[in-house]
Amino acid sequence: MTVKVSGLNEISRNLERVVNQKLPNAVSRSLNTIARKAMSSATKEVAKDIGVPQKTIRSRSKITKANKSRQMANIRVIRSNMPAIRLFENRSNRMWVGRGAIIVGKYAIKRGFIQRLKTGRTHIMQRRGRERYSIDVVKIPLARPLTSSYEKQLDNYPEQIKTELTKNLMVALK
Repeated sequence: MTVKVSGLNEISRNLERVVNQKLPNAVSRSLNTIARKAMSSATKEVAKDIGVPQKTIRSRSKITKANKSRQMANIRVIRSNMPAIRLFENRSNRMWVGRGAIIVGKYAIKRGFIQRLKTGRTHIMQRRGRERYSIDVVKIPLARPLTSSYEKQLDNYPEQIKTELTKNLMVALK
């Protein structure tokens, strides 16, 4: 007694198509979603902490998306210090000039002043009291807040990828 199975070739072709096409696409889509969410929430957190618009911090990060052949999403972040003049991009930040200090937002700059440089840019400068190069541009450190925020967002990465991949595979297999 022989049993003939019809459609076996079609089933094997469908499985091969799922493994070769839909699975890599679902993985790359999941990676891109997680990277995008991490970037947006980290940007929002740091911008709120510093007191500048999100756009100012967002311009310092860039995502290289994952694709079918290269399944890795990269987030490149410029962590260098930000000039204090960028605090004025937030319209709620006002400048108050008092005795020997400038207050912009939540930052008090002792012995500070505003100056237009030879390049045409305006910066908040500060007298430091050193003998050589005694005047500096005031900058806000971003390295530590950005690093800690991104690490916090990607702390539970395995769980995030698991849930996101499950969602994308369900959509792909429908």
